[in-house]
Order: sequence, then C-alpha cells, then structure tokens
Amino acid sequence: MTTGTTSFQRDILPLFTQTDIDHMAQQGVTLNDYSYMSDPTHAAGVHQQVSQGLMPPPDSGENRWSSDMVALFQAWIDGGYQP
Repeated sequence: MTTGTTSFQRDILPLFTQTDIDHMAQQGVTLNDYSYMSDPTHAAGVHQQVSQGLMPPPDSGENRWSSDMVALFQAWIDGGYQP
C-alpha cells in the first residue's frame, strides 16, 4: 500500500539508469546511495542537473528526464528525503 509519500528506494532510485549510476560514481556522485542523496546539497545539485537537461549528458544516448520525473524528484525533496 502506498502512503502517498515519495520514497527514495521505491520512487527515486529507479529514475537512475545503471549507466547514470556508473558514470556519476566516477565523479564521486553516488546516485544509488540514500545517505549521499538525502544530503540537501547533493540532492539540489542532482535536481539542477536533471531539471536543466544536463544529466544524463546529451552525448550519452540516454533519454533526458521528463517533467514528471523532475517533479517526482522535487516531491521527494519537498517531502523531506524519505528513504
């Protein structure tokens, strides 16, 4: 049963492809680590990148995030970074 709260494990982590996770890990950004992503500074940086269409990189061959995906990520932030 869904409580209506946006969850990192259920809702946010699946937004990142393995390519995203691997690529960003090389830069010290651990997209699949809740402890890292629930830091407001880190979450804001990722949000900025996906909302501006900078992540995934244009030359990666991966689809940019839709406005719904960006809104879901923002809802997770606004909801207090639920696990």
